[in-house]
Amino acid sequence: MAAASLAALLTVSCASEAQRPIAEAGNGQRIATAQPVGEAAAAENSTAYGAYLAGIYANSQGDLGAAARYMSQALAADPQNPRLLHNTFMLVAGEGRMDRARELAQRVLAINPSHGPARVLLAVEALRDRDFEAAQQQLEQLPAQGLAALVKPMLSAWTQVGLGETDAALKRLRALEPMNGFAALRRAHLALINDLAGRDGAAAEAFDAIGTDRAAQSLRLAWLLGNFHARQGDLDQARTVYRAYMARNPESAVMEIALDRLDQSAPAPLVSSAAEGAAEALFNLAGLLNQEGASDLALVYDRMALRLRPDFPIGRILLGEVLSAQNRPEAAIDVYRDVPETSPYHYIAQLRIAGGLDELGRPDEAIDILETQAAAFPERFEPLYQLGNLHRADENFERAEAAYARALERIPELQTRHWTVLYFHGIALERTDRWEAAEARFKQALELQPEQPYVMNYLAYSWVEQKQNLERAQDMLRRAVELRPEDGYIVDSLGWVYYRLGKYAKAVEKLERAVELRPADPTINDHLGDAYWKVGRKQEARFQWQRALSLDPDADKAETIEAKLEDGLNADDNG
Repeated sequence: MAAASLAALLTVSCASEAQRPIAEAGNGQRIATAQPVGEAAAAENSTAYGAYLAGIYANSQGDLGAAARYMSQALAADPQNPRLLHNTFMLVAGEGRMDRARELAQRVLAINPSHGPARVLLAVEALRDRDFEAAQQQLEQLPAQGLAALVKPMLSAWTQVGLGETDAALKRLRALEPMNGFAALRRAHLALINDLAGRDGAAAEAFDAIGTDRAAQSLRLAWLLGNFHARQGDLDQARTVYRAYMARNPESAVMEIALDRLDQSAPAPLVSSAAEGAAEALFNLAGLLNQEGASDLALVYDRMALRLRPDFPIGRILLGEVLSAQNRPEAAIDVYRDVPETSPYHYIAQLRIAGGLDELGRPDEAIDILETQAAAFPERFEPLYQLGNLHRADENFERAEAAYARALERIPELQTRHWTVLYFHGIALERTDRWEAAEARFKQALELQPEQPYVMNYLAYSWVEQKQNLERAQDMLRRAVELRPEDGYIVDSLGWVYYRLGKYAKAVEKLERAVELRPADPTINDHLGDAYWKVGRKQEARFQWQRALSLDPDADKAETIEAKLEDGLNADDNG
C-alpha cells in the first residue's frame, strides 16, 4: 500500500463508508425512498420525518443522547434506510450503548458490508467474548482502503496474540510500515506484543527504536516505555523517560505523579492480555482521530476501547475530553467520576470535574473539589490556580487574589508557563485596589513572557487610566496591537492612550476600528464619543455616548455619560 497520512486515510474512509443515496425532498433530506399512500401512512411518515429532523437538530446542539433517541424513532418507521441506520448506529455507539449498537451494526453491514466502524464493533464484541477466530473473520472483511487500512493490521495483530500466534501477530504489523507518521505507533505495539510474550530483548529493541525524544512527545508512549524499563528493574531509565516528557510538557501533573510513585511499588504491565492490547490500539486510533478533528469517530473508537477495557483511566480521560469539546459537561463529568483514586489520572479527572461543575453553574461543588485536591496534593498549584479563575470569573476578586497568592506560594521557581498565574493575580490585585502589588505582578509576568499582548494591554491601559507613563504605555500598546490587530480591547487601549496624549485624530482612527471589532462594548463607544468631541464632530460624539448608554454600562459610568450628553466635554477635559 502507498504511504498515507491519517488525514488521507480518514478522507478515503469517509468516502468509502458513504451511505447509499436516498431520494431527496426540497430541503435535501428524506426519510424513505418510496412513500406509502393513505392518511394513516402519511401520518406515520410525518411522525418519522419529524423524529429525523429532531434528531438532526439535537445532534447539531450537542445533545447526542436525544439525537440517538430521535434517530431510533425514525429508524423504527423506516428500518432499511441506510442513512438512518448509519446515523443511528454512530450516535448509539458514541453514547456507549453497545448492546444496541451491536444489533444495529449487524443491520448496517447487511446493507453496507464495507462500513468500517460497524465491522470493527463486531470484532470488538468477539474479542470481548474471547472468540478470537470470529474477531479475525470480521477484521478480514474490512476494506483495504481508508481508515480500515490502519485499523485492520493493528487489531488483527492482537487477535493473533489471543490465538497464541505471536509471530503471526508481529507479521500483521508490517502492513503499517509504508504509512507515514505511524512508525512510533507500530513499534509500540511490536514492543507490547513481544513484552506480553516474554520476549524481553525484542520488546526492549522495539521500545528503544521509538527513542526517548519521540516518546517525550506523547504521554502514552512515554508511560509505556517508562513502565517497561521499571518492570525490567531499570528505574533510572524509567525516570529518564518520564523526565524527558516533563521537560517537553512541564505542566503534566500525571507524569509527575507517576514519577513520584516509581519507588513506592512494583509497577504492573500496562497491557496484560490480547483484549487489553486491542483496547490500547483502539485508544491510540481514537486519540489520532480526535487530533484530526474527527471527534464523532473518535468517540466511537474510544467507546469500543472502553468496551474491551472498562478500567482504562486514560481512555476515560480521552472520552471526557471529547465530550467536553462537544459541550457536554454533564456527560464528561460522569466519565471523569469513574477514574479510580488509585490512578495518577484521578487528580486530573477531579480538576476537570470541578471545571464542568462550574460551567454548569454549581460553583460550590467545584470549590469543594478544588480545595480537597489542594489539600491532597500540597505541592501542586493547579487546584488553587483553577480556584482563582473560578472566583475571578464570578468577579469575586478578594477570593481570587487569595487563591492566586496561595498558588504562587507552591511554585518554588517561576518558569515561563507560570506567567498566567502572575497575570491573573495582578488583575485580582488591581481590582481590589492594590495597584503597586498588581503592577509588580504584571512586570513579573512580562519578565517570563516578554511582549505578551494581554499583559502589556492590561498594564499599559492601567497606566493610561492613571495618567502616568503615557509614552511608555503608547509604545507598549503599539506593539500589542501589532501582535493582536483584531482584538478590539487592545485597539481601544491604543486609541485611548492617543487620546490622553492629545493625538485626537489618531485616537479617532483607532477607536473607530475598536468599535468595529467590539460594537457592543459601552466603554469603547464612550471613548469614541470623547474623541469625536475633541475633533469637532460633536453630533457624532453625542450619538456614540447615547449608544454607550444603551449598552448598559455600570452606574458610575452611566452617570458620567449622561453628564456628557447634557453638557458635552469641557475644553480642558481629557478624560
